[in-house]
Amino acid sequence: MREGEVAVVTYTPAADKIKVFSAFIREGIESGGWICYIYPDEESETVRAKLKERGIDVEKYERNGTLFMKSLSEFFIPHGSFDKEGPIKFLLNRRAEAKRNGYKARELEDVSDFSFLRGQWQIYLDYWTDPRWGPSGTVGIIPEPFIMELTAVNVGGMSKTQASDILKAFGGGKYPPTRFIDLLEYAGAFSKRVDITHEKLLGRKFLLEFDPTSNYERAVEDFADEAMANVKPVIIFTSRTSAVRSCLAQKRAVKFFLMSVSTSTPESISENEILLPANNTALILDSLSKVLETYPEENVFLVFDSLSELVGSIGLEKTYSFLRYVLDMLSSARATALFLLNASAHEPQMASCFRELFHNQLICKGKQLEVVKSSVSEI
Repeated sequence: MREGEVAVVTYTPAADKIKVFSAFIREGIESGGWICYIYPDEESETVRAKLKERGIDVEKYERNGTLFMKSLSEFFIPHGSFDKEGPIKFLLNRRAEAKRNGYKARELEDVSDFSFLRGQWQIYLDYWTDPRWGPSGTVGIIPEPFIMELTAVNVGGMSKTQASDILKAFGGGKYPPTRFIDLLEYAGAFSKRVDITHEKLLGRKFLLEFDPTSNYERAVEDFADEAMANVKPVIIFTSRTSAVRSCLAQKRAVKFFLMSVSTSTPESISENEILLPANNTALILDSLSKVLETYPEENVFLVFDSLSELVGSIGLEKTYSFLRYVLDMLSSARATALFLLNASAHEPQMASCFRELFHNQLICKGKQLEVVKSSVSEI
């Protein structure tokens, strides 16, 4: 998500929604934002403690006005019946005050399964689509670019028809399409393919050998999707013309380091893309080091999609030394990594040199991802 956008998040009780919500809140605080978090009534006794567990000093930010928290009934039903006027006026005034003071605004409303309205979600929809929010309502792109909104819906106990009706109502009609995010859909997208849990995936470094005619970029996409679904940073080292970049280019949360023969120094070309000289391993290593320094407490998901190209650029010996150095850097870091190798582009002995460096090895043939070697010794 970017500023000026709205998304509807769907979840079930099996999803770790607080992991996502706390990241949304913490990022807003760190970027100088005022946060409004409306949560289900049944979480009144636990929500603050859960946010504290995720590193958010709730009392501090509530005292200084950075964080505003209320339960759904406290916010929408203060006098026994649904009152949309009070919440609309409060939030519009809070937005205006934030803007006057140079702050950003984030709003998170976890409406759960609408049980606070006895399931009558149409009442909330009337509030959500009120024209006072702006010309385009509160879906899709909103007029004020400093605002970011999430509305979360628990679809776990709903029938498919119920859930479908709700999502159509919130994203359809005369309003722009809403972005929908399912917190559970991609939580194990890659780990399921290699028959392990997400927790056992963390910390592993994989060599993925692929045939260029295979659907190998789909495996990389699953790797990135799982990272994002679990609120982990995703960093891709690839080339400007690669199939991996084409496949993941629309995923805004992914950061790319693009290998290029036309540049001699790092160069930022977009919000999430940096050019690196393809044959300068020192600068590549420096970029990797800075990534690890940026996320010291996070398990970063890394993809190196240029081993074969690197061999062609600087030779086997230097590539092998570079790879050993990278793996040594990652051994003491919180990182999960995928290294791609086009084995058909090399002599068998050359490919074997790379294999000996990895405890975990995969092969992509057609649409299938096969586990060749798996070990927990590096975890």
